[in-house]
Amino acid sequence: MTRVRRAAAAFALTLPLLLATGCGIATTGVVESGRAGTVKLATAPDPGLLYFIAPGGGLVPLPVSDRMQRPDVGFTIGMLLEGPSEAAREAGLTTQIPEPDTLTPDSKAGARGGVKAAGDGKTLRLYLPLPVGPLSDPARRQLACTALAAVAAGAAPEILLIGSDGKEQSATCETRPAH
Repeated sequence: MTRVRRAAAAFALTLPLLLATGCGIATTGVVESGRAGTVKLATAPDPGLLYFIAPGGGLVPLPVSDRMQRPDVGFTIGMLLEGPSEAAREAGLTTQIPEPDTLTPDSKAGARGGVKAAGDGKTLRLYLPLPVGPLSDPARRQLACTALAAVAAGAAPEILLIGSDGKEQSATCETRPAH
């Protein structure tokens, strides 16, 4: 086979590949499509979500297995105050809300029944059976996210924690750790 025939054969085999890859569609520039997509987390009325702290410091929702008999905010926060289940602790989830043995004798009695909630559409007030003054930022975020998961709200209301110490603390639901 001569050099010319080899070149013609190579060209004949390469030409269909070149035509197939260059399909004739012109390239386009960047197409603006608006804001980046967002996801709304745990703002639907699902009282079966409790927020605990993951090993990386962020908050993660944990579904309650028994789906609770009393789907109200106070009862849900009361369950949060009891801390993570054994399975959740084994998975590395923790809480920064004080454990029942560190609470005052008044707040130990019935954590589930000791939480009251009241809202006016703009502010959700949580009356807690524990002092809110010493609560850390992650503990306040746990309370806020769990409360928001338990209420049906179009827009996230302001969360106001009112403790047994008479102090009030504002709280926001931010699932990522504060830097």
